[in-house]
Amino acid sequence: MRIGIDFDDTIVKTSDKVREYLDKYNIKELKNVDEKYEFYKKHIDTIAQELDLFDGVVEVLNKLSENNELYLITARSDYYSKNLEDLTTKFIKDNKLPFKEICFGCFGVGKADKCQELNIDLFIDDYYVNCLEVSKRGIDTLLFKNEYENLKTVNSWQDILKYVEG
Repeated sequence: MRIGIDFDDTIVKTSDKVREYLDKYNIKELKNVDEKYEFYKKHIDTIAQELDLFDGVVEVLNKLSENNELYLITARSDYYSKNLEDLTTKFIKDNKLPFKEICFGCFGVGKADKCQELNIDLFIDDYYVNCLEVSKRGIDTLLFKNEYENLKTVNSWQDILKYVEG
């Protein structure tokens, strides 16, 4: 089986770390696109190096990679920083995450296109819109740590392993 997996808030706890940085600089929210761009441009390289993995993700990915091909399909790109793709690749290598390929810059429908191009059988993401777009292509999806009507949901990496091993 070919499994496509999102990165931010699926493998790593990105939102938690961003919230930590917002709190550190006493920012309640990013009010517009310009504020978001400036914040990420200034902090994304540091944030990217301090991310925490979800519990059990390394063990489950290693187990899944024994009989499946794993593809990282992420919206991450070098938009906010010219280093983000390299930092992400380094993070994956440093944590020995067994991905066959890393696909950067896959936004919205782009994730569905990439899943179709790679003949993905199962796609895992925390964002329901991505799961909906991918499922429209006839690809099985799991929505991670989120709820949305008519989508299969999982709340942990152990849940993912149980689903795949069926």
